[in-house]
This record gives sequence, C-alpha cells and structure tokens, in this order.
Amino acid sequence: MTPEDRRAAIIAATLPLLRAEGVHVSSKRIAECAGVAEGTIFRAFPDKAALISATLAHAFDPAPTIESIKAVAGDPDVRFRLKTAVRILTRRFRDNAPLMMSLRGSGLAVVTTTPVFDPREALTGISDAVAELISDDVDRFRLPPTTVASLLISMVFFNNRSEILPEDQIVDVVLDGVLSPEAKKEPAC
Repeated sequence: MTPEDRRAAIIAATLPLLRAEGVHVSSKRIAECAGVAEGTIFRAFPDKAALISATLAHAFDPAPTIESIKAVAGDPDVRFRLKTAVRILTRRFRDNAPLMMSLRGSGLAVVTTTPVFDPREALTGISDAVAELISDDVDRFRLPPTTVASLLISMVFFNNRSEILPEDQIVDVVLDGVLSPEAKKEPAC
C-alpha cells in the first residue's frame, strides 16, 4: 500500500469515529478501527491533530457533493433533479452535523496543506452546482437560479435541524409555494 493509500485508509476509518465519538477519540481507538498499529498512524501523520484535521478537511470537502449534484444534470425532470439534490444535501448536512458540533466545542481548527478550509466557499460551490442544475429551466422560474438554489439549500439546512418537512416536500414548497392549488385560484368578483 502506498503512503497516500495508507493515509486515505486511516482517514476513512477515522471519519465514522469522529462522527460517533467526536474529535477527542483516542488514537488507540482509531488504530483499532483502521486495523493498524498505533505507530502506523504516526508514520502516516505527524500527530493526532494532523490526522483529525485531514479527516475533517476530507469530510467538509464540497467536491463529492458537487459531483453528485452535477451527475443528475441531464435528467429532463426538474423536480427529480431538485429532489435528488435535496437528498444529497440532506445526507451531507446530517453526516457533518456531529462533526460541526464536536469541532465547535473542541477549539480545534481544520488545518490542511491546501488553502485553509472556508465553509463559505464550500457553500458557494454547492449553491452554484444547484443553480447550474436548474439553469436550463431558467424560463420556468420567476427568480434567478442562484436565488432558487439558496432557498432550497436554506430549507434543507434548517429542515435537518428540525425535520419540519419530508425531503420531497421541500422541493414542492420551493417550486409551488405554500398555497394549496385551490387557494391559488383567485376568488371571482
């Protein structure tokens, strides 16, 4: 196994532990779950903080989410595309919520060898991917695709905190509003 493959395998084993146990999980526990000796971790990473940072940077990397959203771009049904995007976003937010909570309480920062992780840039990239997903349907919307994408992402984010709506209904509310079809009909004068 190459050093980069070993690092990736250790990160893959560490991620579920961070989600379940938080950033203060022991290196011994990580080694057990990775199926390696504890010393192997420290040959792959200078210290536990570097492993935690690399794992968090991997989890927060928006590229896989963006790729998943872009993968449904060819489907002609805008509702299907947006409902798929909602499922992708819901999974991302739910998977990363425990990490955010653990990180917030720890005082640790995500430090990588690449430019420092910027959550606003990640969210902008994801929002741009959702906007691009509906860009062919721009004539069907009364708001710009970027605004529709922001509304959708905001609803997914807050829905993950309170589960007000089933995933499919988020798209219905964004596309159709909250009025029932009967209420949308103007009363006769």
